[in-house]
Amino acid sequence: MSFELEIVDVDDTGKIMLPHRICEKIGIHPHDKLVLDMKDNKLILTKHEGSVFDLQKKKVVSGTLKKSLLFERDIDRAGKKDMPVS
Repeated sequence: MSFELEIVDVDDTGKIMLPHRICEKIGIHPHDKLVLDMKDNKLILTKHEGSVFDLQKKKVVSGTLKKSLLFERDIDRAGKKDMPVS
């Protein structure tokens, strides 16, 4: 996978802004979680695949429809769109 180099600024709080085209290419959306690692003085940023948004894209492989609906209800009751998934 090749891409053009991007130079981004680091603000006073240490935050960086990811370029829109990179977010689109990788599929990063608001509230997604990213995993930050470091190897040989280089930062490695990877999309965490354990969010509710990712679960919604997958078909229910195991379990029942009832379990899936109960899970969705619990998310709605909690009022969170990005509950941790075990």
